[in-house]
Amino acid sequence: MNLKEAPQQERRLCRRCLMDSTVPGVRFDAAGVCNYCNIQDRLETMFPTGEAGKRILEKIAARIRRAGRGKPYDCVVGVSGGRDTSYCLYYAKEIMNLRPLAVHFDNGWDSDIAKMNLARVCDGLDVDLHTIIMDWPDSRELTNCTIRACVPYIDLTDDIGIASALYRTAAKENIRYILLSHSFREEGITPLAWNYMDARYTRSLIRRFARTKLNHFQNTDIHHFLYWILFKRISVVNITNYYDDVGEHVEKMLQERFGWVDTGQHHMDNELFSLVYYYARHKFGFDWRVVELSAKVRSGMLTQEEGLAAMAETPFFENEEMVDYCLKKQGMSREEFDAILQAPNLYFTDYPSYYPLLKRFRLFFKVLCRMNILPAHAYEKYFKAV
Repeated sequence: MNLKEAPQQERRLCRRCLMDSTVPGVRFDAAGVCNYCNIQDRLETMFPTGEAGKRILEKIAARIRRAGRGKPYDCVVGVSGGRDTSYCLYYAKEIMNLRPLAVHFDNGWDSDIAKMNLARVCDGLDVDLHTIIMDWPDSRELTNCTIRACVPYIDLTDDIGIASALYRTAAKENIRYILLSHSFREEGITPLAWNYMDARYTRSLIRRFARTKLNHFQNTDIHHFLYWILFKRISVVNITNYYDDVGEHVEKMLQERFGWVDTGQHHMDNELFSLVYYYARHKFGFDWRVVELSAKVRSGMLTQEEGLAAMAETPFFENEEMVDYCLKKQGMSREEFDAILQAPNLYFTDYPSYYPLLKRFRLFFKVLCRMNILPAHAYEKYFKAV
């Protein structure tokens, strides 16, 4: 997989969505439709909504309830205070009649609105909230490591932290199911070159770029997953795949039922993402919005023309004051940050990682995804969107 910048050439736009030939791994079929559209079509077939989706969720709920008999909780639901996780928690408790434990990973960047939403939704549903608070010096240094590494996604260590929080909590509480809320219909599938993570890759960045000792960070390695999957028998179910989350009805229900407040932009329950998006656009020349807007075009929420018009608008993260605030909080000077923006662009393939091993065992990986032991969309991202 060659991720180095291609020579300047005329951009080719997908005939259906907003993806173009500058996106790493993009391919077009004979009709001029990109592979990301074809991935979403496959996922739509695999994960029906409507009455068929309800029947599947009823069976999943019955299985989760059986596994949770005699326990305080029968599932873990990851929550952030944002739209998708809040609705997922509501759906698990109110519609599926489950007894969820809400788990939140706090990396030190939670917005005030997100904190308020978490409290309101959990209180309104009478659901216990377990929050794992990341040690701030460690959190700050981990993010700075990824910035110094000159790779596209500078929040990957927090994603490691989220996975660790969910699995470790489930294992400790003897809970066999983790419910996720990633929506391929609303959020899309991110190009692997833009957003890759694994423990070996994370470890290599820490060893090379950490300038202070990390005292509390817990990496999530292959042997951890083998223990959780084989011995603790923990499965991951993305219930969002089976219910209709497209459109404004979700926000309206959350607002009316819980007094939930929109964070304004996708992922902005975590304020670090203003720097994540700015960095990617100014260093790598790509705009994270294209992934979400393309998904909404495919799902019929926007026309392609409306999506292109939205992409042409000045992004919310083009805010120098917010960038300066983030850098100050990170303890990184603007001079160092600007020098990194000008340095050569690198990708996960430029560092040690488990990806060659994953490719060798891709069929096993596929089986785990199809069995809902790993997130079902992960196989499409790791092996079809490259």
